[in-house]
Amino acid sequence: MKKQICGLPSRLFGFIALTALVAVPLLAASLAMIAVNPPSPRTAGTVLLFFALALVSDLRPVPMDDKSEVSIASVFIVTSAILFGWQYAVPVAALSICITYLVARRPVTRTVFNGSMYAISAWSAALPVILFGSIDGSEPGRLTAYVLLGGAVHLTVNVLLVSGAIAISHGAPYRRVVIPGLRHGGGAFAIMVFLTALAANLWVMHSWLLVLLAGPLFTLTLYQRSALHSRIAARDARTDNLTGLGNHRAYQAALRTRIDDSERRGRPFSLCLVDVDNFKPVNDVYGHPVGDDVLVLIGELLGAGESAEAFRFGGDEFAVLFSLDEMSAYRQMEKVQRELAVIEATPAGPVTISVGIASFPAHAESAEELQRTADGALYWSKQHGKNRSCLYSPSVVRIYSPDELEREIERNARLRAAKNLVRFVDARDPSTASHSEVVSALAEAIGVQLGVDVATLDHLRLAGLLHDIGKIGLPDAILRAPRRLTAEEYSIVKRHPEFGHSLLEGLGIDPVDEWVLHHHEHWDGSGYPHGLAGEDIPLGARIILAADAFEAITADRPYRPAQDEEAALAELRANAGSQFDPVVVEALARHIEDAGMPLVEALA
Repeated sequence: MKKQICGLPSRLFGFIALTALVAVPLLAASLAMIAVNPPSPRTAGTVLLFFALALVSDLRPVPMDDKSEVSIASVFIVTSAILFGWQYAVPVAALSICITYLVARRPVTRTVFNGSMYAISAWSAALPVILFGSIDGSEPGRLTAYVLLGGAVHLTVNVLLVSGAIAISHGAPYRRVVIPGLRHGGGAFAIMVFLTALAANLWVMHSWLLVLLAGPLFTLTLYQRSALHSRIAARDARTDNLTGLGNHRAYQAALRTRIDDSERRGRPFSLCLVDVDNFKPVNDVYGHPVGDDVLVLIGELLGAGESAEAFRFGGDEFAVLFSLDEMSAYRQMEKVQRELAVIEATPAGPVTISVGIASFPAHAESAEELQRTADGALYWSKQHGKNRSCLYSPSVVRIYSPDELEREIERNARLRAAKNLVRFVDARDPSTASHSEVVSALAEAIGVQLGVDVATLDHLRLAGLLHDIGKIGLPDAILRAPRRLTAEEYSIVKRHPEFGHSLLEGLGIDPVDEWVLHHHEHWDGSGYPHGLAGEDIPLGARIILAADAFEAITADRPYRPAQDEEAALAELRANAGSQFDPVVVEALARHIEDAGMPLVEALA
């Protein structure tokens, strides 16, 4: 642990002490000079007036924003230094700030440092007089030049000393603090120095004219406070209260600005739409404070990206605008996902996000089109496992109209419900706990061997999951029967393909529903429910039949033990041309041979 003195790091304490060691002799010398050569009553009254004005200025500083203020006391301190000498400016400056800090109950160390800094800066403001001699009121040009030079030196010394304290306390390189300090102080300096020149010239012309300065100073303070309140109100109207990011209104304005800038300058940019995966259970299970912490965390990570401007729409939806091409934006979002993966954001562990990315003008010609393409990419991410980023491509992502999207969301909700029903069917009988998952994977593997297209493979996976959904209507006594079924029970079982088809009808998953209906049809026409034969049976149904039979033979059942893969293949081959499509059986055999391992491992 670093050594501390009076609660401050030793280096910072040393810097404050050194500043005070310079200031205290200056203050003592100024008081001694005043005591040896007392001022006239008029000069004393004038200095007291300037001290009062400096004190009021320090007590009521001008707000620059909601975090910083600036005092116009330098107007009266620099004027005192030029007109009356440093011996009066030093105590005026030191006392005004020290009284202000005592009233505000600031720490002693801070009061000492700022009092010392004010004293040194006040002495430095008198350098033109020290170097070039005093001046009377008959030379307004020279007086103004003195004020401009004195004000510049005063500001420079002030910034140099304050930057030293900031750099030491924050462990930052001095040049990285002082250069921005000088640059940001330029605007305030320009205002202050002109007011100082005005104050000095008014005073030497007729002292009572200084009263006229009250109007501009009052107007400046009033304007700055009004402008600050307006800026705060405008910022709050465009800011999300929880995360501090821009809200939806700010996002829309920023997006329009980016579009205009890109069209004018030819600079591309990227839009990333972000959705927190499975966020509702976080609020429901752990409470809204935990959910709020998650949102704040995600907002910080999104906003910290390179060239990133992040927004929160409300709920668990975010957007990020990157001044980058789509691949660079993609890498930025992958970085955020990696960071989230190692943060225990909830008691259950990390949270994940899904992201859709599109760029302008590569993927869109307007703000509305850009949002639709990014939203389409986000929808793809959510539908393909979540916790991933999808870069928009017309060959991968379909863009839905609002009506189509609503229908697709409804369809997917119903489809999820259907899959849950299948899991419930499998769970009713321990011997078939993973039946549908194995049939799904095996049907896909047969499809690969047959060389079907990607869309058909997706359909085969889904059909394998849903083929037994009709069994939801069968009684447990039949599903769990520890024996072969009676003829009457078998007639009940034979109804499940039709019942399953009726459950899937209207979901828009053609041809899966037809495959489910016909997955018990036999190659020779002896199957059910319609007695279709040969190639009249849909290919998907023929594949599901073979996969279903193979899984049933290789799994334990209450009425018989499981057989190995060789025995199962032998049985399917023996019935090829009667029950099974011979081509499908041989595709299954090739898959098992290529896998060269037990089925469960081959499907993993």
